[in-house]
Amino acid sequence: MHTQVYTPVWREKFQVRSSDIGYHGIMRVSNLCSYFQEVAGRHAEHLNVGYTQMRSMGMAWVLSRLAIEIKKLPAWGEEFFLETWPLGNKRIFYRRDYRLDNGHETMISASSYWIPLDLHNKRPKLIAIDETVLRANQGRFGLNRSFESIPAVNANNRSEPVTARYSDLDQNKHVNNARYVEWIFDYLWPDIPGTGMPRFFEIEYKQEVKPGDVVHFNKNIPDNLTNIYLVEGTIESSSQSCLRSRITF
Repeated sequence: MHTQVYTPVWREKFQVRSSDIGYHGIMRVSNLCSYFQEVAGRHAEHLNVGYTQMRSMGMAWVLSRLAIEIKKLPAWGEEFFLETWPLGNKRIFYRRDYRLDNGHETMISASSYWIPLDLHNKRPKLIAIDETVLRANQGRFGLNRSFESIPAVNANNRSEPVTARYSDLDQNKHVNNARYVEWIFDYLWPDIPGTGMPRFFEIEYKQEVKPGDVVHFNKNIPDNLTNIYLVEGTIESSSQSCLRSRITF
């Protein structure tokens, strides 16, 4: 009987495209998140828990949290390697980590938490990840730190409304994870210092944004911390928070 052998750590080589970079000449954080999503999806397919398998069960992976530590963002034309691996789950939260390097040194490290969601009743539903893979990855952390909850923003810096449109949506018909990140940096743009590269980026996805939803953003700078921004997005129709983010420059 044939036994499926899985690759515990998925690693791919990419080259930065002109469409990946902003006016600072380095990769946008939102495009980095798209690469994370790409390799995570390919590895999940390989592990038989990807989009194809999940859809057949009426389920989908929903990103709950993402934390990224950035030493350097790759520039246009630069080749880089991106690897990802799962680390098991605590209750409904399944951890997947990432590492981006140029073949010599680590440039970016990240951790994410995902929820397997039943699309019919919108409730989490536990699934099995291959135990051999999890044992192989035990103790291997992209970020060896706890994820601290991001506080609500209590300020009056509301943005112009952003409406979720066709180009914002993914195959599950809600706003793509990376698009939220674009919205955050669009909102912060006048205040982004220096090279535009954050040292640390964190985001919590609180509520799905659907086609036609209108989102307002608000920001706050914690006392005596001029290099940190807290950003919150709120859905206009329900006043529910859809995201919270903490960006350190």
